[in-house]
Amino acid sequence: MNNNPRGAMTFAEGMYDYKVDVDVIFNNGRDKKDFVLRTSLCSYSDWKANYCKGASPFKLFVKGAERKAAIVDRELWVFEIDATNVADIIVAVTIASEYFRVSPADIIGNIYVKNLNAEFERDMQPQALVNANKGLYQNTCSAIIAAARSLGYAGPLNFWVFSNSKNPKIRQQALHDALVAGGASNVSTDPISHKYWVGSNDGFAQREIKTNLHLAKLNI
Repeated sequence: MNNNPRGAMTFAEGMYDYKVDVDVIFNNGRDKKDFVLRTSLCSYSDWKANYCKGASPFKLFVKGAERKAAIVDRELWVFEIDATNVADIIVAVTIASEYFRVSPADIIGNIYVKNLNAEFERDMQPQALVNANKGLYQNTCSAIIAAARSLGYAGPLNFWVFSNSKNPKIRQQALHDALVAGGASNVSTDPISHKYWVGSNDGFAQREIKTNLHLAKLNI
């Protein structure tokens, strides 16, 4: 580990092969991270059954509650973490800071997410889905800020969001409005687009899409 370790965390991970790229920054730049915390809303058993990747799982107790985590290719995955739940974020970062032996600030300073979508999206009408996704991003942003403050983080925090600016589930302006409503001081978009493989919430559909990278600045 270097003298100035840099880490990152992610939310809403699903299929391992489509995990979020935590090194990418604006203008085709790369910012290599020394360690990565990935979180998933899935339980470990569901993740293993649906997304199947060799892992070294382990159990631990945080504030009396059992948590499942796993090491996959030297990265730490923590399961059953809700990105809108402050306590869940704190638990995940605490586990990672103890595992990697770094401060919470080294982990939570850069957070990445790709295509957050409300659960049961196929049951919603288009505008209802947009509203649900706006609420999801707003609540995630608010939860990040509250968790960071609780963990003693101070300073600017980068919340990176991969989402196609023309995505009918939440277009760019709606996304930016949601992030600002959640506490972002400003939001900008990379002029360069990216291509990534993504999977549906249920894990049954996958496709390569062109997406955009947005950066919400959170001042803690």
